[in-house]
Parts: sequence; structure tokens; C-alpha cells
Amino acid sequence: MKEWEDVKDLIREVGKNDEMARSLLQFIELRLNSIKRFDSEKETSLIVESYYEVIKELITGLMVIDGYKTTSHEALIIYLKKFYNEFDEYEINLTDELRKLRNKVSYEGYLIDESYLKRNQLEIKGIIKKLKDTINKKLK
Repeated sequence: MKEWEDVKDLIREVGKNDEMARSLLQFIELRLNSIKRFDSEKETSLIVESYYEVIKELITGLMVIDGYKTTSHEALIIYLKKFYNEFDEYEINLTDELRKLRNKVSYEGYLIDESYLKRNQLEIKGIIKKLKDTINKKLK
């Protein structure tokens, strides 16, 4: 993963937007509910891709609360690493791994084995909860 110095120019100041963060939280709930309908044995790739999209939108929500925006998925994760110390190295690395897997699924038709989800789903859900809690604290 790149460092902050490598991506900081990909992040621009846009002004704080709490309403956008609230909207993202609502949309994320829709996406999380749709994940429950997937067959984990047959649709693992779709589940992992959806979990990544949830995490990406949550980090985007943090950024807009802080008044920033980026179109770089990698810069989102590096922003989280730089400014939110409550996320440890393992969580950052897992999020970046999800980004890479999502890209392989989206651009190469890569199929993720169900065992990946079984090994990582608890931690992924933990990252999602932590991000949601962080956003909700900032919005109060």
C-alpha cells in the first residue's frame, strides 16, 4: 500500500457535508440488507465485493464529514489509516485486501472461495460496525 505522501494530492477539500454522510448511512443499510439475500456458498464474490463497497462508502462518509473527497479507493484507505488511529494495522490491511479483491472480481471475473469469507467475515463486520460508530459519533 502507498503512503500518505503518495496520495495526499488525490484528496481535495470540499467543505463538510453531514447530510451526505447521513444519506450514505441510509444507503449502506440497504446494501447490508441485500447482502443477507446472497447465497454465501455460490455468491461469495458478490458478498465480498458488497462488503468492500459498504466499507468504501463508510470511509467516504467520514471524509465528507471532515470536508474532503477523493475518487481514489486506495487514497480512501490511506486517509483512514492516517487520520483514524482507532483502526489498527490489521483492519487497514484487510480493507486494502478487500479493495484488491473487489478489483479482481470487477475487472477480471475472479471468483472468491467461500473459505475466504468464513475466515474473514467476522472481522469485516467488525470494521463496518466500527466505521458506522465513528460516523455516528462525529454526527452527534
